[in-house]
Amino acid sequence: MSEKKFDAAEHFSEDLATIYDERIREIIPGYEVMHEIAKHLLGENTKRKATILVAGVGTGHETIAYAQSRPEWEIVGFDPSKEMISAAREKISPLKIRNRIKLIQGTIEDIEQNNLFDGAASILVMQFLPDNGDKQNYLNEISKRLQIDAKIILIDLEGLKYYENYNIFISAWKAHQSATRKDKDQIDRDFDHVDKNLEFVPEERLRELLTNAGFSNIHKFYKSLLLGGYIATKS
Repeated sequence: MSEKKFDAAEHFSEDLATIYDERIREIIPGYEVMHEIAKHLLGENTKRKATILVAGVGTGHETIAYAQSRPEWEIVGFDPSKEMISAAREKISPLKIRNRIKLIQGTIEDIEQNNLFDGAASILVMQFLPDNGDKQNYLNEISKRLQIDAKIILIDLEGLKYYENYNIFISAWKAHQSATRKDKDQIDRDFDHVDKNLEFVPEERLRELLTNAGFSNIHKFYKSLLLGGYIATKS
């Protein structure tokens, strides 16, 4: 019997959605700094009045940060998980920025192409897609929805599993988790998830995927353990 294909939308269940904000900050060292850099990098390289596409909105962290820091931005975000979208809506609902945010449960294919976006962010999203054409299609579809010269921020886990550099970084990551978290069984489950369900590709392949999707001027702005962050321009 073949192993069941990993379903990211199913993975982010109601139980995980309620603890995601706390859990992700425990798992990823420098999570807040990574997002802060990405926010300012996109903000300083996008026009003042803009519409921004946010992939995988999760519980709304990026969406809220972008809308609060840029009062003239409108944000459209999507996520395949109804639980995560629900959590994001609940978080955004009492805020004054809510009228500048539109959330859609679905994938990039569910985002209309009528009005092109002035910028996009895809943070910890593409790593859930296999490199069998799905990653390329995902970036192609984002590219189709961007204005010429629009910037994209892409942050993903990267590398070749079980190669030397992968082993160096993941061993340090595991050591950090053991030193900062008490639930050792949960740590094991988290790394089992990373090993079995996340689709790593090396930096060279990430650059190739971006180039094939019509992006140029690809610059790496972030590196922490197995995470790599890039800013690129729609050609």
